[in-house]
Amino acid sequence: MKGVILAGGKGTRLKPYTLTVPKPMVTIMNKPILEYNIALLKANGITSIMITTCYKADKISEYFGDGSEFGVDITYFHEDFPLGTAGGVFESSHYLNEPFVVISGDAFTTLSLRDAIEFHQLKGSPLTIVGKEMEDPRGYGVCKTDSEGRLIEFAEKPESGEINSKLVNTGIYVIQPELLRKYPFEGNIDFSRDVFPRMIREQDNIYVFETEDYWRDIGNPEQYKLAREDYLNGKMKEKAGADSIEEVGSIKDGFESTLKYLIRMMVACPDHQKQQIISKLVEEQKEAPVLNLDGILISHSVGGWTRIIDKPSNGFIIYSKAERRNLAKEFAGYYFNKIKQWQRV
Repeated sequence: MKGVILAGGKGTRLKPYTLTVPKPMVTIMNKPILEYNIALLKANGITSIMITTCYKADKISEYFGDGSEFGVDITYFHEDFPLGTAGGVFESSHYLNEPFVVISGDAFTTLSLRDAIEFHQLKGSPLTIVGKEMEDPRGYGVCKTDSEGRLIEFAEKPESGEINSKLVNTGIYVIQPELLRKYPFEGNIDFSRDVFPRMIREQDNIYVFETEDYWRDIGNPEQYKLAREDYLNGKMKEKAGADSIEEVGSIKDGFESTLKYLIRMMVACPDHQKQQIISKLVEEQKEAPVLNLDGILISHSVGGWTRIIDKPSNGFIIYSKAERRNLAKEFAGYYFNKIKQWQRV
């Protein structure tokens, strides 16, 4: 069994967090989402992994390399232009010569892949969708199944009046390699838009494995924040157990904690201007800062750092640390004035 992680998305809806990194590289507790998914595959016995890349692909390959540091073997399929959720998969039939699992790069989950694979093998279908019941299925692909779990109707992000099921597509699939030869799709291809409808038209069986394990689609800033809260509240490990995700290390901030002086400043900023301000802060830096839900962390070439934290309904809190008090104050004052200036533009 091989694994495929779809990591080519630009993450437009997740801005400003994707200004400097591709969507699967945004972090939760200082670890990229992609690292959690690699750990999930490994914990379920899958160590041969292909990652599809496109936007800022170097950020992924530089971090993970060949996968040896994470206990897996990583192959990259780079897309010169976006090929959709399925295009890269169908163009990799030479590599995907055995059954494989596909995981969307923005999935945050503790899914028991072993259970999904067992269900897939029991049904003997060419493709199994992992589904999850959601109280509000709007904004997702909705799956309607028969009593055996066979997909009989699929609707991608239907209107409220057209929703006939609460079972949604998680973007996680178990697939037989023969599917890639039977349907020789080329170019920009999407599982929901192209593959599922074609298979249903040709009466090819698709089954849906319904999971109760934790899963969240991190497609926008609100879902990103909720995922972090879920992790802190223990929901991430609620269903699959504390040992289902193996900790494989975390990215380091890389900034000295031994600096002597810390200056704190508060600058008011209305919430509707914050995304613009964050974007300008990122664009101004010569080297990409660390950007996540804990704020923006900027390293200063002369020594020291500044962390700028979003304080909802209030503005930003600026923390600057340096070896000298006046230097820390200078760093904080610079960003205080910049934020005020950008609000007037």
